[in-house]
This record gives sequence, structure tokens and C-alpha cells, in this order.
Amino acid sequence: MHFRILGPLEIENPDGLVHLGGHRQRAVLAYLLLQANQVVSTSQLLSALWADDDAPMTARKILQNAVWKLRGVLSRPSRAEQGPELLTRAPGYLLRVPQQRVDLLDYQQRVVTGRAALAAGEVERARRSLGEALALWRGPVLSDLVEEGICWPELTALQNRRLDVMEDHFEAALACGRHQSVLPDIESLVAAEPLRERASGQLMVALYRCGRQAEALAVFGRVRSALVDGLGLEPGRELHRLQQAILTQDPTLEAPRTAGTRERTHLAPANRGAQPPADSPAGPATAPTPTLPAPRAPELSASAEPVTTPSASVASAPGIPSPAAHESRTASVVMLRFGLGGELGRVLAEDRDRVLDVLTQIAREKTELHGGRVTSVLGSTVLAVFADGADPADIAERAVRTAAAVRDSLSVPTGTLTPPQAAVRGLTVHAAVASGEARLPRRPCADSPSPWGGGRLVDTCRTMLDHVQAGEIHVCDETRRHGERAAAFRRACASALAPWELHALHDEAADQPWGRADAGVHVSELELMQHTLLHTRQRSAAHLITLIQGSGRARTRLLMEFQRRVEEGHRGHVRVLAGTVPPPHTGDPLAVPAEILAAYCGIEPDTSEAHATARLRATLDGLGPADGADLYAPLARLLSPRPTTVTKAGTGEVLRAWGKFLARAARKQPLVLIWDDLQHADDALLDVVERLTQTHAGVPLLNVVGADSGLPDRRPGWATAHPRTVTLSLSPEAGDALDRLLESLLPPLRESEVA
Repeated sequence: MHFRILGPLEIENPDGLVHLGGHRQRAVLAYLLLQANQVVSTSQLLSALWADDDAPMTARKILQNAVWKLRGVLSRPSRAEQGPELLTRAPGYLLRVPQQRVDLLDYQQRVVTGRAALAAGEVERARRSLGEALALWRGPVLSDLVEEGICWPELTALQNRRLDVMEDHFEAALACGRHQSVLPDIESLVAAEPLRERASGQLMVALYRCGRQAEALAVFGRVRSALVDGLGLEPGRELHRLQQAILTQDPTLEAPRTAGTRERTHLAPANRGAQPPADSPAGPATAPTPTLPAPRAPELSASAEPVTTPSASVASAPGIPSPAAHESRTASVVMLRFGLGGELGRVLAEDRDRVLDVLTQIAREKTELHGGRVTSVLGSTVLAVFADGADPADIAERAVRTAAAVRDSLSVPTGTLTPPQAAVRGLTVHAAVASGEARLPRRPCADSPSPWGGGRLVDTCRTMLDHVQAGEIHVCDETRRHGERAAAFRRACASALAPWELHALHDEAADQPWGRADAGVHVSELELMQHTLLHTRQRSAAHLITLIQGSGRARTRLLMEFQRRVEEGHRGHVRVLAGTVPPPHTGDPLAVPAEILAAYCGIEPDTSEAHATARLRATLDGLGPADGADLYAPLARLLSPRPTTVTKAGTGEVLRAWGKFLARAARKQPLVLIWDDLQHADDALLDVVERLTQTHAGVPLLNVVGADSGLPDRRPGWATAHPRTVTLSLSPEAGDALDRLLESLLPPLRESEVA
């Protein structure tokens, strides 16, 4: 069993990759691997999983459950091999694992070997060892967890130390006379980390040896300007001496005549503060370095196989391709990032990978439809390249259309002045497009994505993406210039690198499933629902609308569209609360009433019980003194996170209190309740929902219910004998990308649940 954390977290055994479970479980394993073969205290693990103010009351129990599940995962190797052990050791846990089974430990050992060889003057052996170490990196350390919000100081330290190792690798390669092959790698690092003087000096040496003296001196000018303007500092003495050596064409700058010689030359400045040995130009790269962001190019590189040939090992860092395998071509790149917010709730926390797979597949389909190719997927970020064709305008247009197609397939339009709104609450789509010269594979494989070599174009696109708001698509100036025939753009003030934002495609309806033609399928139902809401507000009379549709897709989309229209058209005047009833045996039957109550009170999912009850009491006091004391106790039970056995009589009491709460809330501000999949509700909840319009007839409360044919089968006379009620049967619609996403958000039934 092999553990990999230098990139996305992975465990692999002889049968393939091992499924690691949910976010908490993977985070616990990742933190223990960072401290492999050392005892990690329980308090350390709790701090890594939750901020001090965010830890729930059951945090220790959650941690214990995660450890228990991990032991089941780690017990899978065959008895013939020495498997990992997760042991309880005061004051916490110990993950005992062989060094060769963890890529981080293997990497650290290779770095020690390489640096020892570098200090001893064995530059060829140092180059090979350090190259093999860097080849173990598949992207930023624990990149998948970072995308999910993990931010540990250990990760930043590892990324910064990796920069030191890259500089040691360049030092060894230059000492071996490999300045031409290592030049693109150093250029990528300096572009990402312009304040690292040692790497800048190495770039100056490599350029000088390639006969590019003016460019070498220009590097010094850029570094000096960055240091003086940004920090008020002059470059160190080593960089100044190197500048003078280039100006005087000092013979010591020439490449060594024989690779592997023990002759050492001061090629570039060492890290400031380092004390190099007398026979070493830079010494072990363990000196303090400025705390700077990690290089961006590696973060979005494709997961290419490590290059192990001697001539190409300098390209071992992710995102730095071998020069011989790539060429410079005109291209446009699209970078998409899917934001998955907490509003998606428990289902997303447990099945995040399943949802991301659907989103990635949607991005891949839209990309290939427009003649592009997805070259890299990292967590929730997707990178696609468009380079087929000789017309830059056509390439840029296809890239922009792809970004719009992905966004619009997962969105609901809000108008011409604002970006589309997410069709699924909590899901956001961010996109950026950059065009220019890119390093691409000479002969891409038709069967699988080729290693990505976009270099600075990818860096530019990622920097742009950092400033993109939800639903927006930012483009660089060159993309805007080439794409004007197909789209309208407007100024974007968020990023100087992306001064333009896509305003509209000239024929955008072709790629918008929520365009006018599709929205019109149920326009009459929407008009009826909006008219009913108006009547509810004007007459202060409760109404019930029931939408029945077999597959549920059209129904769910219609409910989303109605919610969007209410929130946009009645902003501040109507309160909207929504929820989806879970299937039987997959959740608490009172989950949606609890969710609606918590949303109204402003209680977040991870809020402590004490804070939740305080918020409930304050909300009830704000609604007026009537019945407040009688409602508090049963509603507090509804919000309690502790599992309790509630009798049928107790459930009835809780739901009656909940109904009274809704009536009081509606008297203060008109209220719209939106339910989906109500056919899954138990009889007690169905009774309350059906009778709300009768028990609280004189309040402005609109109850909108979505269900499949199971509801009228269970309740043949559902709402038919009551005034102010209407039932609508919806026609089915063809499925699309949004339908697949909605389906992926529903947890699959387990065999035990079917039984």
C-alpha cells in the first residue's frame, strides 16, 4: 500500500486506488501522513480539522469515528507485506508506515542524498537524485484538500522548501553544463517567484551561457526593480557580483568542460543568511527564505508520468515540460472552478467526489463540443486548451463559448445586467480565458490527455481566475480582441490581468438550456404561481400549490426558477424558505422542518447547541410575546443535534409548534415555503403541510409543494377538498447537464435501504 500526498491525496494497493471516504476522514489521514511515524496529539488533530470557534460539540466523537473508519481502510493489504498501522498512543494517534511507502518520506530522503552529493561536488549524482525527488510531486501538496478549504501551515512550509530543492536542482544541472535544457524550468520558477534572488541568478547564468547576455542583464533589472519598489531593498552582493561578471564576460561564468567534474564555480547567489561550506557555492538549501506564494504553474499541471531520462530530468517539477517534447503555438486556455458551498449540505459532504465527477464531465463534454480538450483536473478546477486551427479568432471564440456553455448549463439567467444565478444553491461557476503563445505537446495522443505545457499562459489564466466572481467570465485583452465577432465584452474592474468580462454571446441562446425557448415550457405554471403569491400578499390568505411530475427533473427546475423570481422580484418583502425531503431511511423525517427553522433563525449547520438555542429564543422574542414560551421547548428539541427517540405524540407536538411558528413568522413578513420530494415525508409531516392553509388561513403564507406520483397514490384526496389550493401536473422534459447534476446530488439507495 502506497501513500501519496505530494499532490492530491491517494492510497494505492495492488488492486488500484483505495476509496478514502469523506472529507473528515481524508483530512485525518493526510495530517497523520504529514507526521508519519510520530505521535500526533488529539488536540492537534482537532485544531487541524476545525478552527477553535467552529468545532462542534461532537468534534472528538467525529474524530474517533474517522480513525475507526481509517483503520478499516488500512487493514486491506495482504499479510505478505508490511502494512501500515494506525495506533492509539497517548496523547493521540500514531500512523506507523514504512518510509518507502510514503512519497513525502521518499522525497525527503532523496533530497538529503542529493544535497549531500551537491556539497561533496558530485554534481551529476546530485542532479539525478534531486530530479527524482521533484518527480514525485504531482501538484501542490494535498491539493484536493486545499480546494476544500484546508489551510495548514505545514503545507505552506513544504511548498516553500520545495522551491529550495528546485534551486538546488538547477544549481546541479548548471554545474553539469546543462544550461540549455534547464533554462525553461528556471524561467518558469522566476516568473512565478520574481523575488527569489538565487533562482534569478541561476536564470542570468543560463541565459548568459546561451549567448543571451542582454536578457541576462534584463533579469537583474527586473529583480532590482521588484525589490526596490516593493520592499525598499537592494539585491544582495552575490547578484551584484554576478551582474558585473556578465558585464565583463568573466571566464568563470562559462559552462564546465566536463560534466560531473568536481570543479565548483559560483554560479548564482545563495539564499540570504545561508552559511555555505567553503567548497560549496550555495550550500544545502536550508537557509531561511522569504515567505512567498508557491509557484502557480505546477498547481494546474497535468498528471504526466515522471521524466526519468538523464537529459530530461530537469523537467521533473510538475508543470515544467521537457523542451524537446513541446513546441510554441497559438492557443487559448479556459480555466473553470466550481465552488461547492455549505448550502449543499450533508449530501455534498459525503459524496463530494461524485458531484465533482459530474461537473468535470459536463466541462469535458462542452469543451469537446467546441473542439477543445481538457488537459488537467485538480479538485474542483478544470483546465482546457484550444489550439487546433490557424485562426486565432476562431480559437478564442471557441474557448469563450465553452466557458459560457459550462456556466449557463448550470445556471438560471437573471437578466442582462447581472451574471446568471446558480441553479443549485451553493454551486458557483467561475471562468477565465487567456489567449497567446503556449507550449504544447508536439504530437498529442488521441486517446488520452497530453501533459500540459502551457507555462505562463496557464499562470496568467489562474491569476485571472482568482479575481472572478461567481457567474462571471473574465478574459484577457487578446481574447477580447479576437472574440469580438462572436461576443460582447465590458470592462471588468476586478483584475488588471483580466480587464474584460463576457457580457453576452451574439447568439447565446444556442448554448443556454435556460434560454427563452426552454423557460417557456412552463411559463403558464410560473405565471399562476406568481399570481397566487400576489393574491396571498394582498389578501393575507394562505395558499397551497402542488406540482406533480414523474421524473422530478422538470419539477425541480420549475421550483428553482420560481424561487429565483420571488427572491429577485420581491426582494426584502417576502421571505423564501426551501428544503428537499430525504428518502425514507436516509435521514431524519423532521430534517426539512428543522432546516427551515434553522434558516429562518440564522443558525448555521456547525453552530453549537448553546448558540442555536440562544438564536431561537431571540427569534421567538422578535416575533412577539404570544405563545413564545410554549413554542420554545418543542422547537428546541427540533434543533437539537443529539439523536433522541421521539414518540408519535412527541412528533405531533413538535410539528404543531413548528406550524404555529410559521404562522407568526408570516404575520410579520409574507412567507413562501418551497418543498421538493414531499412524497418521501411521513404521515405526520404530510398532515401538517396539507392543513397549513386551513389551520392558519388568515396569514400571508404560500406553500409550494413538489412531489412525484407517489403523493396522490398515498393521499388520493390530497388538498382537493380545501379552498385556496391547486394541483398542477407537469409534462416531462428531456434531460441535460443540469438534470444530471441534480440527479448526482441525490444519494444512491443502498441495498439495505431498498430492502
